[in-house]
Amino acid sequence: MYSRKTALSRAKQYRTCPPSFIADDPRHQENMRQHREICPYCSSRIAEDIKVWEILATVLPKPEYKSEREIRKEILQGQLRYIRSDLGRWRGRYFYNTPLVLVLAAAGDVSEEVSVVQTYHDVYLAGPGDLILSDEQTGIGELFAECRNIYTVKASDLDMSQGQISSDIIEAIKSLQQFPEAYPDWALHPKPLTTDDARIAFREIEAETASVFKI
Repeated sequence: MYSRKTALSRAKQYRTCPPSFIADDPRHQENMRQHREICPYCSSRIAEDIKVWEILATVLPKPEYKSEREIRKEILQGQLRYIRSDLGRWRGRYFYNTPLVLVLAAAGDVSEEVSVVQTYHDVYLAGPGDLILSDEQTGIGELFAECRNIYTVKASDLDMSQGQISSDIIEAIKSLQQFPEAYPDWALHPKPLTTDDARIAFREIEAETASVFKI
């Protein structure tokens, strides 16, 4: 049976295990040795296992390189964009894969700073203050916005747009950042956190992920 503990296990792999092109690269051999010492998933890479690092190679889009002016012009409020996959990096003994973020405020003509909210695709891990969005609302599948996890990135760090959401959702996210119980009438209310809740550990992973990529 699928559970939050299972969802947390997958989230750890999705966020902090290197994709195969990193794991198999001799230049990362020492990093991989250290990573395997603490990672139960990568220390036993068996062919029949679900290899999240290989899935990531297909999920994360290839970066598009354009001038900074072109990038700033194309970034619009409400767009769903990955942070460029080539910006994934090691921090300590974990490799942080780039997240899908939602643009809350676009860069201006001069500034390259973009305000974003981090998202995650498995709503089993949504908690109080998170905003669950349906496939109809995102156009790319069900996910949730981590309204507590808003930060700034460079416009040039964002990849192509994956989808677009409406302005009322943007306003709901901003409201939930300030008041985590202020859900709009249409929104689902995630269950409260409990003692030893897997979502507590998940939030720690997400906060660390944000700290890697924010400016």
